[in-house]
Amino acid sequence: MLILNYRVNVTQLKTRKMKAIFYLATVLILGAMLSCGKSTNSTVTSGNVKETVETKNAITYKSFVGSGISSIKGILVMGSGNDENNPTAGTLDESTDVDLCTKAAQNGYVAAIVQYRKTPGLADWNTSAQEIGEDYNSCITALSAEFNVNKNNSVVGGYSYASFMLLTNSAYYDDLSYCKGLLAPCGGTEATEFKIPIFAIACSGNNEGDYSGIELYEHIDPNSPIKAESSGVTDNSCNTHCGGNWTNQLYAKMVSWMP
Repeated sequence: MLILNYRVNVTQLKTRKMKAIFYLATVLILGAMLSCGKSTNSTVTSGNVKETVETKNAITYKSFVGSGISSIKGILVMGSGNDENNPTAGTLDESTDVDLCTKAAQNGYVAAIVQYRKTPGLADWNTSAQEIGEDYNSCITALSAEFNVNKNNSVVGGYSYASFMLLTNSAYYDDLSYCKGLLAPCGGTEATEFKIPIFAIACSGNNEGDYSGIELYEHIDPNSPIKAESSGVTDNSCNTHCGGNWTNQLYAKMVSWMP
């Protein structure tokens, strides 16, 4: 009888242990599912704009939303510059991106700076462009769901590396073909056709190659359906890479695409 009781107790212990393991596994799975949905890291208010760093759709971004805005006009997503030889993940605090996103938020748009993934850069240019396009799309999708805005009512942009990547993406891939337009400060490409209208602006001095600023606009196929809504500017007040202050010009072009 003692032996029988011992066996029964061992069986009960094993059953309890299995239940505990099952419970722990369930908790871990639920935690992983929730973390994939949304993880808000921080929120600060600067003036009349709320800035929130969060992760949704497996992409991290900083959103900008104006206080007292009753309805959102559209979505703007920007991305940072980088070192094309050894890119890191995108940063969320470049002043040029912050300035434009803040201005957009103050005027009724939801804006964001996307932390795109680390890409191969020059080692695989087209793959880099495709991956960054996917990350922009994930960010737009998240903002569209959060703020109940049609994702087609969106504009993308980025300075320097992000600009180059977006131009390449729009020339060869469809990730962002639903957007209203592409803001491309200090970026360039030899492509002559794009899926969406572009606004190219750069300093004089040919810092981005043969086709940037007005030269990039003029290089677009004259029969392209996006040419009429595109434009280009070469800023003769500066002659370095990304040396101009173009927040107002970029904002004005965004509004022309997305009133």
